[in-house]
Amino acid sequence: MQSRLQTTSKLARIGVSQTAHCLICSQGDETHQHLFFQCVYSSECLRTVKTWLGVSATSNSLTNLVSQVGHSRCSKFKKQVCYAAIVAAVYLIWHCRNTSYCESCVPTVTHTVSKLKQVVRGRIQTVMPKSISRRDSEWFMKL
Repeated sequence: MQSRLQTTSKLARIGVSQTAHCLICSQGDETHQHLFFQCVYSSECLRTVKTWLGVSATSNSLTNLVSQVGHSRCSKFKKQVCYAAIVAAVYLIWHCRNTSYCESCVPTVTHTVSKLKQVVRGRIQTVMPKSISRRDSEWFMKL
Protein backbone atom coordinates (compact mmCIF):
# COMPACT_ATOMS: atom_id res chain seq x y z
CA MET A 1 0.00 0.00 0.00
CA GLN A 2 2.93 2.33 0.62
CA SER A 3 4.80 1.19 -2.52
CA ARG A 4 8.08 0.56 -0.74
CA LEU A 5 8.90 -2.82 -2.29
CA GLN A 6 11.96 -2.78 -4.53
CA THR A 7 10.35 -3.86 -7.79
CA THR A 8 12.43 -4.35 -10.94
CA SER A 9 10.83 -1.22 -12.38
CA LYS A 10 12.15 0.81 -9.45
CA LEU A 11 15.54 -0.90 -9.57
CA ALA A 12 15.84 -0.29 -13.33
CA ARG A 13 15.17 3.44 -12.84
CA ILE A 14 18.12 3.72 -10.45
CA GLY A 15 20.37 1.54 -12.62
CA VAL A 16 20.50 -1.56 -10.39
CA SER A 17 18.47 -3.86 -12.65
CA GLN A 18 18.94 -4.53 -16.36
CA THR A 19 15.21 -4.88 -17.00
CA ALA A 20 11.95 -3.54 -15.61
CA HIS A 21 9.91 -6.57 -16.73
CA CYS A 22 7.85 -8.57 -14.27
CA LEU A 23 9.89 -11.51 -13.00
CA ILE A 24 6.78 -13.69 -12.79
CA CYS A 25 5.01 -13.17 -16.12
CA SER A 26 7.40 -11.00 -18.19
CA GLN A 27 4.34 -9.32 -19.72
CA GLY A 28 4.70 -5.86 -18.25
CA ASP A 29 6.85 -3.64 -16.09
CA GLU A 30 7.02 -4.86 -12.51
CA THR A 31 5.27 -2.05 -10.66
CA HIS A 32 3.20 -2.42 -7.51
CA GLN A 33 0.03 -2.04 -9.55
CA HIS A 34 1.12 -4.73 -11.99
CA LEU A 35 2.32 -7.16 -9.33
CA PHE A 36 -0.81 -6.72 -7.16
CA PHE A 37 -3.10 -7.76 -9.18
CA GLN A 38 -2.69 -6.92 -12.86
CA CYS A 39 -0.08 -9.62 -13.48
CA VAL A 40 -1.61 -12.72 -15.09
CA TYR A 41 -0.24 -14.88 -12.26
CA SER A 42 -1.44 -12.72 -9.37
CA SER A 43 -4.83 -12.00 -10.95
CA GLU A 44 -5.42 -15.75 -11.33
CA CYS A 45 -4.43 -16.26 -7.67
CA LEU A 46 -6.83 -13.49 -6.66
CA ARG A 47 -9.67 -14.89 -8.79
CA THR A 48 -9.24 -18.33 -7.19
CA VAL A 49 -9.13 -16.88 -3.66
CA LYS A 50 -12.26 -14.77 -4.29
CA THR A 51 -14.08 -17.90 -5.47
CA TRP A 52 -12.86 -19.83 -2.41
CA LEU A 53 -14.11 -17.12 -0.04
CA GLY A 54 -17.30 -16.47 -1.98
CA VAL A 55 -16.38 -12.80 -2.37
CA SER A 56 -17.88 -10.84 -5.23
CA ALA A 57 -15.45 -7.90 -5.10
CA THR A 58 -14.81 -6.78 -8.66
CA SER A 59 -11.61 -4.82 -8.20
CA ASN A 60 -8.20 -6.08 -9.24
CA SER A 61 -6.38 -3.21 -7.55
CA LEU A 62 -4.99 -3.84 -4.06
CA THR A 63 -6.17 -0.51 -2.67
CA ASN A 64 -9.65 -0.80 -4.18
CA LEU A 65 -9.95 -4.43 -3.09
CA VAL A 66 -9.22 -3.54 0.54
CA SER A 67 -11.72 -0.69 0.30
CA GLN A 68 -14.42 -2.94 -1.21
CA VAL A 69 -13.99 -5.50 1.57
CA GLY A 70 -14.21 -2.74 4.17
CA HIS A 71 -17.45 -1.40 2.69
CA SER A 72 -19.03 -4.79 2.06
CA ARG A 73 -22.17 -5.81 3.91
CA CYS A 74 -20.77 -8.92 5.55
CA SER A 75 -19.90 -9.68 9.15
CA LYS A 76 -16.81 -8.35 10.88
CA PHE A 77 -15.46 -11.91 11.07
CA LYS A 78 -15.80 -12.48 7.31
CA LYS A 79 -14.08 -9.16 6.66
CA GLN A 80 -11.20 -10.24 8.90
CA VAL A 81 -10.86 -13.51 6.99
CA CYS A 82 -10.88 -11.58 3.69
CA TYR A 83 -8.22 -9.18 4.97
CA ALA A 84 -6.11 -12.14 6.12
CA ALA A 85 -6.44 -13.66 2.64
CA ILE A 86 -5.42 -10.40 0.95
CA VAL A 87 -2.38 -10.04 3.20
CA ALA A 88 -1.40 -13.67 2.60
CA ALA A 89 -1.82 -13.19 -1.17
CA VAL A 90 0.44 -10.14 -1.19
CA TYR A 91 3.07 -11.94 0.90
CA LEU A 92 3.00 -15.12 -1.19
CA ILE A 93 3.08 -13.25 -4.52
CA TRP A 94 6.09 -11.27 -3.35
CA HIS A 95 7.66 -14.55 -2.15
CA CYS A 96 6.94 -16.05 -5.57
CA ARG A 97 8.59 -13.05 -7.23
CA ASN A 98 11.68 -13.48 -5.05
CA THR A 99 11.77 -17.21 -5.80
CA SER A 100 11.60 -16.36 -9.48
CA TYR A 101 14.55 -13.99 -9.07
CA CYS A 102 16.75 -16.28 -6.93
CA GLU A 103 15.92 -19.70 -8.34
CA SER A 104 14.60 -18.85 -11.82
CA CYS A 105 11.39 -20.81 -11.28
CA VAL A 106 7.83 -19.71 -10.61
CA PRO A 107 5.57 -21.84 -8.37
CA THR A 108 2.24 -22.78 -9.92
CA VAL A 109 -0.88 -20.80 -9.10
CA THR A 110 -2.34 -23.96 -7.57
CA HIS A 111 0.65 -24.29 -5.23
CA THR A 112 0.50 -20.64 -4.18
CA VAL A 113 -3.27 -20.73 -3.58
CA SER A 114 -3.12 -23.97 -1.58
CA LYS A 115 -0.38 -22.45 0.59
CA LEU A 116 -2.51 -19.31 0.98
CA LYS A 117 -5.51 -21.36 2.11
CA GLN A 118 -3.35 -23.20 4.63
CA VAL A 119 -1.90 -19.95 6.00
CA VAL A 120 -5.30 -18.24 6.27
CA ARG A 121 -7.00 -21.21 7.95
CA GLY A 122 -4.14 -21.58 10.42
CA ARG A 123 -3.99 -17.88 11.24
CA ILE A 124 -7.73 -17.49 11.73
CA GLN A 125 -7.97 -20.65 13.85
CA THR A 126 -5.18 -19.29 16.05
CA VAL A 127 -6.88 -15.95 16.67
CA MET A 128 -10.53 -16.91 16.12
CA PRO A 129 -12.81 -14.91 18.40
CA LYS A 130 -14.81 -16.88 20.93
CA SER A 131 -18.08 -15.22 20.07
CA ILE A 132 -18.83 -15.54 16.38
CA SER A 133 -22.18 -16.32 14.89
CA ARG A 134 -23.14 -19.85 14.00
CA ARG A 135 -23.40 -18.80 10.35
CA ASP A 136 -19.84 -17.43 10.35
CA SER A 137 -18.53 -20.50 12.14
CA GLU A 138 -20.17 -22.83 9.60
CA TRP A 139 -18.92 -20.67 6.72
CA PHE A 140 -15.36 -20.83 8.03
CA MET A 141 -15.47 -24.58 8.64
CA LYS A 142 -16.51 -25.09 4.99
CA LEU A 143 -13.45 -23.19 3.72
